[in-house]
Amino acid sequence: MILKRRLFWMVAILIAVAAIVIPLVSSNYMLRVVNITMITYICVLSMFIVFGMAGQISFAQAGFWGVGAYITAILTVKLQLSPVIAIFASVLGTGLIAAILGLALFRLHGHYFGFSTIGVVMILNGLFQNWKPVTGGADGIGGIPAFGIGSWEFTSEMNNFHLILVIVVAVSIITYIVQRSALGRSFMAIRDNEIAAKCMGVNSYKTKIIAFTLAAMYCGIAGSLFAFLTSYISATTFTFPQSALYLVMLMLGGYNTLAGPVVGTLLLMLLPEWFRFLQEYILLIYGLGVMVLMVVMPDGLIGGGKKAYESIRKRGWAKQPSNDIG
Repeated sequence: MILKRRLFWMVAILIAVAAIVIPLVSSNYMLRVVNITMITYICVLSMFIVFGMAGQISFAQAGFWGVGAYITAILTVKLQLSPVIAIFASVLGTGLIAAILGLALFRLHGHYFGFSTIGVVMILNGLFQNWKPVTGGADGIGGIPAFGIGSWEFTSEMNNFHLILVIVVAVSIITYIVQRSALGRSFMAIRDNEIAAKCMGVNSYKTKIIAFTLAAMYCGIAGSLFAFLTSYISATTFTFPQSALYLVMLMLGGYNTLAGPVVGTLLLMLLPEWFRFLQEYILLIYGLGVMVLMVVMPDGLIGGGKKAYESIRKRGWAKQPSNDIG
């Protein structure tokens, strides 16, 4: 309990320091990169819920991200509604679509469900690309206003940084609570052994739909924030490769721990900025790095680090001389 309290206060202090220091030392360009990174983290966190916790591999996350963005764009640009209404509508609308899809898709099991979600992201992208009266088609939707509450608008990169950071902290806390709740334990029971979970009274069909819906709602809020931040969206952003990248980020950081999405997102989003001189080879480096990591640390950097620490600690105890007399 004491260790958890210390960890909580350490994280709280780090967040507070980041909120103060990052805007002061970063250019507008780097702030934009950080803002996009935080939005990406929310999408990776959605992958953590549906795959890391519930064990259901989904490639639909980029599609749901797009649904959230388009709902926000349509409501604010075409219907002239408040950004506050738009962001809530994006979350609820994306969740509703995911719940309806889940009713059908979770009749499938294992890799069949995963393949079906590839179809979902492709269908959604096709709608974004071709439903011109609603989505603008290939032209997309521009002129999206900045998020605002009354006369208070988040027009600068710094203001957007603080807005997105608050939402990132909120969804992280919600995920932490869910992970330790009865619902989270049901998710993980299905992930570990679905047959055993059913024997313990877990309704696996209903529980998987809840996980899928909750994850989609995360993507909905990420899409809404993205629309407000960039003021323009198009179908080319919300594609299958983006969903695959979310999975890579989660696997890289560690799919069975809440710290995994943080580490994976930071590495794959910020490393290209720090190593721009290797831009031509970055995909090769990513590919080789992921292959090596999956062989050496199949649980990701966080999971592998924990195992290494436990191994070193046990060896340390084993080497301690005995104090027994006689």
